[in-house]
Amino acid sequence: METYQGGCHCGAVRFEVEMVAPHDALYRCNCSLCRKKGIIMKPLPQDDFKVLTGEDDLGVYQWNKKIAAHYFCKICGVYTHHRRRRDPTQISINIECLDDMDMPEADIIGLTNGLEHN
Repeated sequence: METYQGGCHCGAVRFEVEMVAPHDALYRCNCSLCRKKGIIMKPLPQDDFKVLTGEDDLGVYQWNKKIAAHYFCKICGVYTHHRRRRDPTQISINIECLDDMDMPEADIIGLTNGLEHN
């Protein structure tokens, strides 16, 4: 396992994750919210995710069954992560929020579609 850090655009929200193979198991959800966000997500066990700074700067959006919780920076608006409906013990991070993470276009061609989490 390696440790990665990331955050929102303005830097108010910072987080840390532990994971193996950051480019594996990436997905785009096809729920109504995620289709509009167009975010590439990486699921992780909740225990492998930690907010370092800016917890008070996080807004949360929920709808429908209110199981999933979608988090974003209240200052810059960047969507950083969500708690999944499909498995509430998991957090999915916006992979593009990780520091110094290269996401070549080839890596997103094989994304899994249709994994609902709202």
